[in-house]
Amino acid sequence: MGDILDLEKAREERAPHLSGEARCLACGYEWVAVARVGTIWMECPSCHLERGRYVGPADREGFHLHCDCDCDLFYITPKGAYCPNCGLDQILPARTF
Repeated sequence: MGDILDLEKAREERAPHLSGEARCLACGYEWVAVARVGTIWMECPSCHLERGRYVGPADREGFHLHCDCDCDLFYITPKGAYCPNCGLDQILPARTF
């Protein structure tokens, strides 16, 4: 008899994946991550919290905003933007873009 193939595991292994630099928003640890396409949060290999994100999946030239906690990822809502790392509401600086 041959080996028994786990179809669910085989499907998971063949799904499209992304790889790249990642950073933990909790502890700041950086590593090279590999995750399925569509993965939002990844487990940090250092602190084991699911606060890992890819670093700059699409990085354009020009001015970029950073929170006081040095996070450059923001959630945009109808009421404005906030930092998902520390929760602070973000106010755009008084300058013309």
